[in-house]
Amino acid sequence: MKRAFVVDDSPICRAQLRDWLEADGDLEVVGEASDGESAIYLITRLRPDVATIDLRLPGMSGLEVVTQLMARSPLPLLVVTGDPTGDDPALAFEAIRRGALDLQLKPSGHDEDAIRSLRAHVRWLASVPVVRHIDGNRAPPPEPAARHGAALEPSALRSPEPASRAPRARTASDPVVVGIAASAGGPSALATVLGSLSAELPVCLAIVQHLPRGFAPSFVSFLQTRCSLAVRLAEHGMVPPAGTVVLAPDDHHLELIDGRFALTSGPPVDGHRPSGTVLLRSLAQLGSSAIGVVLSGIGRDGADGLRAMRERNSVTFAQDAASSVVYGMPRAAVEEGAVQQVLPVAAIGDAITAAVAWPRRWRRP
Repeated sequence: MKRAFVVDDSPICRAQLRDWLEADGDLEVVGEASDGESAIYLITRLRPDVATIDLRLPGMSGLEVVTQLMARSPLPLLVVTGDPTGDDPALAFEAIRRGALDLQLKPSGHDEDAIRSLRAHVRWLASVPVVRHIDGNRAPPPEPAARHGAALEPSALRSPEPASRAPRARTASDPVVVGIAASAGGPSALATVLGSLSAELPVCLAIVQHLPRGFAPSFVSFLQTRCSLAVRLAEHGMVPPAGTVVLAPDDHHLELIDGRFALTSGPPVDGHRPSGTVLLRSLAQLGSSAIGVVLSGIGRDGADGLRAMRERNSVTFAQDAASSVVYGMPRAAVEEGAVQQVLPVAAIGDAITAAVAWPRRWRRP
């Protein structure tokens, strides 16, 4: 039986979480805390397999709790948060940057499907190995406005070309399209990769990051503060713009079709919509004008798509085990023979830059 711990300042929420987690009989809540100091004291002594944490705590901040736990007594931490349109999502992504494993919406008391999903996710995370995380207190890089001028407003980034136009032929001036698939541990990895790329690099980065419904807009804001590229949600019919990151929105696959991004509603692939495999498979048509990357995550999403890219002479990278929060998706891609280079996350941005500058050296013979 897996042992869980609950951190929440509300006694009602703690009681709900205890009942929800213990309902199937294979999880035991071995302790609770209503504030940060108590959480650190009890977790370091009880050594549970997993903990849920609400970041809004009295006294010591939830972010500091995550930082100290992941440095002293690392364990899988699931951020359980409320309204995805409020302030909590920004805190949640920062908590993940500091070492928390994943985030989930706090279910309503009447949503049995959401409660079962939460319980299954906690059970799943309880078996994930984690490592000591000592860099959580490092300050994020300066916001793009301080380095490269003010970030563009979404309206200024909107593609003027409607989806109904005939496909246009690719030209030598088109940006290289980089597809990235990520899940648990992905927000921190993406911040590292994107933060190392120049806004002048002729690339468009298309990203599938597995997120709870409603968190994609907040994740765009999170990434925008950590890189000099423009970051936006993908729109149907847009031509890949250089110097831009586009993120798959909720409940839609992101694909490149006839030179334009398309948001499609096909069935989930590997349990996900959006799916990294769907995105990467669609980029295989570009051959050596595309780069595929699989970052930290649970499961195997992205592996089959990355293999399709490698078979068409695209450059392919995967994050290594040592720097991955969860070495699931990268491992699956490696086992599929889809990966040309396995790299620490801190080296992937430089590898993308090199591949863009000298594409011929990466082609398969």
